Amino acid sequence: MNFFRHQEEARRNTSKLIILFSLAVIAVILTVNLLFIGVIYFATFNESYGSPVWSIYDLEHWAVVSGTTLAVILICSFFRQLSLSKGSDVANSLGATLLDPGSRDPDERRLLNVVEEIAIASGMPVPDVYVMEDSGINAFAAGYQPSDAVIGITRGAMEALNRDQLQGVIAHEFSHIFNGDMRMNMRLTGIIYGIVFIGEIGRMMTRASYNRHSRRGGDPRAAILGLALMAVGYGGEFFGRLIKSAVSRQREFLADASAVQFTRNPDGISGALKVIGYGAGTRVGAPAALEVSHFFFGPVMRFRRTLFATHPPLDERIQKIEPGWDGHYLKPRQEHVEIRPFSYRESDAISGFQSANSVTTQDAMAVMDGVPYGARGEELLRNELAVINAMSAEALVFALLMSGSSESIARQQQELIHQNHGAETFRESLRYLNEVRRTDKETRLELVERAMPALRRMSLKQYRTLNQTLVKLIQLDGKIDLYEWCLYRLILQYLGRHFGTLPAFRQKHTSAHALADDIAVVVSYVAHAGTHDDQAAGLAFEAALLSQNLLMRPRNPEHSPHCSLKPLNKALSALISSAPEVRERLMLALSVCVRHDHQITLEERDMITTLGAILETPTGMFEELMPRVAP
Repeated sequence: MNFFRHQEEARRNTSKLIILFSLAVIAVILTVNLLFIGVIYFATFNESYGSPVWSIYDLEHWAVVSGTTLAVILICSFFRQLSLSKGSDVANSLGATLLDPGSRDPDERRLLNVVEEIAIASGMPVPDVYVMEDSGINAFAAGYQPSDAVIGITRGAMEALNRDQLQGVIAHEFSHIFNGDMRMNMRLTGIIYGIVFIGEIGRMMTRASYNRHSRRGGDPRAAILGLALMAVGYGGEFFGRLIKSAVSRQREFLADASAVQFTRNPDGISGALKVIGYGAGTRVGAPAALEVSHFFFGPVMRFRRTLFATHPPLDERIQKIEPGWDGHYLKPRQEHVEIRPFSYRESDAISGFQSANSVTTQDAMAVMDGVPYGARGEELLRNELAVINAMSAEALVFALLMSGSSESIARQQQELIHQNHGAETFRESLRYLNEVRRTDKETRLELVERAMPALRRMSLKQYRTLNQTLVKLIQLDGKIDLYEWCLYRLILQYLGRHFGTLPAFRQKHTSAHALADDIAVVVSYVAHAGTHDDQAAGLAFEAALLSQNLLMRPRNPEHSPHCSLKPLNKALSALISSAPEVRERLMLALSVCVRHDHQITLEERDMITTLGAILETPTGMFEELMPRVAP
């Protein structure tokens, strides 16, 4: 399938539907104004008879009523979005259970491996995984940013789908994160909640007026206004849900296309849909599932071809992925689950941005089966990561940090670890240090990302202690090199969001021109990361800015990883609050920068990975522009 064409088509249709949603809110505001005009007119009928409407309902009335109505919608929407902002809150409301990253259950272990694979393929952090004890095949993604996202899946999906099909489902959910669907879903849910609250106000007015009238008589006009507001609120909800369902159907097509893009295996996602069509279904029993039905892989109730359907029909989705499909569905998986080791190089095979002559997913899995388990330090280390706990994850991070230190500095670092974290963590970090030193340097930051689910099991106090220790370990030699900066910023980004120690995301800048100086700083650092040749860095810098029509700024030679990193941190602080479009343009410019000399160094790859995490812009979308690490 031409997934790029399908992605563009789905995005274009979604934009039109979002405009309709805005018009629906405007229609609610206008209707409320008309109701107040009617109430005021009939309340003052004798005095206003024959008078023009604007004499009894002037611009001030319009402003007050419109502003109040909009404020109610926005405030209710804000608080509803706030309650959904953490993916874990959504998962808990659905009765899902957090999956232990050290689980030894074969189905759970396979699921965790697949999630890690797709996270690496898409250039996103490894999320927490939740399980719903439903027999249907379904899954969801929730959270506001990639760094705080979670993936949820039903027990039925784990048991009924084979590995390729499970990969397709998980890739579909990752694409919702990747394409910003989670933010859109929460905004749509919040706005509908705000519109419904208008109806709730009317219901409360009607009930209060009825109670007063039944006790001592009273003016029924308040009850009439209340009934009218109920009609507006619930009528607005009706049309809001229609539009939300239409938006959701378009995003499902986009997510299906992106799943193919990530895995390069259309049989995975189409196979999962065929198993659902065979009779497994997608039903989810949690009462809260209906409100967030557009978060899911499939409809949470029995599918009906109505305007309120949040998902396109199965056969239509399959036909989009697999033109010429013969109409036959597939039986659920019945074979025994085999857990196979996963390594970084094989993850490239499932990337949606591999070269045309790359191996297929099935070929990659066959290679994994042929590698003796634990034959190299890398495989042994990864095997242990599969059953890691929070203490071991801390030890691994310390080992990764010490791996680049001289012997004298490493001894000081070990003493500090022993002092701050105790003998057990100290011994574990030494054991990991031996393994880390035998791994390829290009995999070390990826190991940090794989350890995140276990690190998130720490308490806030433990995280603060870890953070303080990392700062002291880095400062021991009196300088901060690029690898140390990348490792620390990844920890800070992924765990700071989780523990709430990073400031909340607030979008302030929508124009790249307003941030031209900061963009130039970041591009300069990346340009210098790949070379010590100042002229080559200058050419890469200029090519990057020109590629995205960004304002040209003079390059400062001091803005280099070989100098102080403080200007880079300052620039990133400003860019974090920019619009997604600005950050995407920056990352595209950086991809041009690193490929300017037709190779990518380890330092460049580390920087791109870390910058993508800090800017909440998954790097998977840029992998097709990046060649492999130079030897």
